[in-house]
Amino acid sequence: MMKVCSILVVVVLHITVLPISAEGDWSGNCYFSGSLCNPDTGCSYGCWKNLCWSQCNGVCTIADIIEEMKKKDEIHDGHDIIDKLTPDPSTCARCGEWCYLDDGEHNFTPCQTNADCEAYKLNQCQSHCAVI
Repeated sequence: MMKVCSILVVVVLHITVLPISAEGDWSGNCYFSGSLCNPDTGCSYGCWKNLCWSQCNGVCTIADIIEEMKKKDEIHDGHDIIDKLTPDPSTCARCGEWCYLDDGEHNFTPCQTNADCEAYKLNQCQSHCAVI
């Protein structure tokens, strides 16, 4: 009887703990290979041409939202689309848009390597968010 109870406890712990750790992992949304990925936001980031950059939500995010609504048959009138057009700014959609990052003082952020951008990966865009 003790062996069965121990196995049951392990199975219950495994089932309840595993989804919690995977739930906050957005790394599948990191779009750019060869760059760093923030699993908390799903945003790729790194250093390009000696400036820090990050994946961001721009126009193609809106197209993704509309496409997802079509698949789920959630579009009944224009208000349905308008209500969902503001993407969640805390996570990145899986979309190839990026921007140069602000250094915190409204300047571009200089770098030599991708690792130099770690401290700035959550900063706002200093440039436009676009597919370039």
